[in-house]
Amino acid sequence: MNRWQRLSALNLMRHRRRTLLTGSIVVVGFVAVTMTAGFVSQTFSSLRKATIRGTGGHLKLVDPQAFGKTDDEAAGILLTNWPEIDQVVRKDPRVIQAMPKLQFFGLVSKGEKSAAYLGTGTVPALEKQVSLTTDAIASGTFFENPEGDEVMLGTGLARAIGATAGDLVTVMTTTPEGGLNAQDATVVAVMQYPIKELDDRLLYMPYNVAARLLSAEGKASSVVVLLRGDDVDDVDRAGKDIGAALKASGHPVVVRTWLETAAFYKQVRMLYISIFFFMGLVLSTVVILAVANTMTMSVFERTREIGTLLALGMERGTVRRLFVFEGFLLALVGCVVGTILSLLLREALNASGIMLPPPPGGTKGNLLHVDFIPSAYGIGFAVMSVTLLLASLWPARRASRLNPVEALSHV
Repeated sequence: MNRWQRLSALNLMRHRRRTLLTGSIVVVGFVAVTMTAGFVSQTFSSLRKATIRGTGGHLKLVDPQAFGKTDDEAAGILLTNWPEIDQVVRKDPRVIQAMPKLQFFGLVSKGEKSAAYLGTGTVPALEKQVSLTTDAIASGTFFENPEGDEVMLGTGLARAIGATAGDLVTVMTTTPEGGLNAQDATVVAVMQYPIKELDDRLLYMPYNVAARLLSAEGKASSVVVLLRGDDVDDVDRAGKDIGAALKASGHPVVVRTWLETAAFYKQVRMLYISIFFFMGLVLSTVVILAVANTMTMSVFERTREIGTLLALGMERGTVRRLFVFEGFLLALVGCVVGTILSLLLREALNASGIMLPPPPGGTKGNLLHVDFIPSAYGIGFAVMSVTLLLASLWPARRASRLNPVEALSHV
């Protein structure tokens, strides 16, 4: 540190009240950046897990003819060799489970009341491990018998036909070949699904029972694959590898990752990013204005001092650097103090046991946990440093352009 940099530090120490006020703004700004980044990271993580659970896995395998079509159009296009696909998929060590799903539509009735439903045939034991429906049971119990004539209904659908857990209902549908079929089933559970439009139509049935109802034994509308870990790059790589393995074994399918099918997740993520980016701009503007005002007042109060330095031969560029370095030193000290406070506040919040409301699409809240994001601390330091340097430029320029004679006569 040269003598001019030491002079900058001494000037900050001499004006303690002003330095403390400006430094507090830097500290608050740094803490806000790092804590917000940690909270946003946890929010995205919770939403990602809820989205994966909502889809039942990380990958979705569908017939190439069904790709790009609506649910109605794709309902009759089935994978005809589900057991063989399952054998190929399970050879990949990254796969935890592969689950067939049958999507079908029709009417469900109880007595004289009927309502349209959106049906899903799934394997109870596999579905229970990943699905949001396990957390959404309002009454009854999650179905367990893969061969049982059982259904689970959304609360809206159950209310529409006047059904409760334990009642007998009739499920009617159209087979892929166009025939009509019906199945009596017992309502084992009523689910309060978080999305009302689905809650009003949702019906779950064991895969084997649904396959018999649709005359589609061994077939599936899609196969959902659950992987170990949910890193986007790893999921993409696994999807390509599994797709290539299936193609090589004579089972060409379209493999889609959970992110490709998660329009809601992407919309919410973009909304949050936009909100926090706007908040960051506001925060930076406040810091710039506050620091610029403080530095300008410092130049005004130290006019005679600056004039003396210029009269003694200090170059105008050195005077400018003197004030700019004061701003940078404020940023450095403020970020160090902000790091300590941020880490202490993070530990306190994580130990508080505060429950957050459910993420969009979820049914259960999560414990507040502010993630530690090392890059956020680097970004916070960079943002605060650039912000204070920008805020110092105009006061520094004004100080360097003072006339020594006029500055010495300033009162």
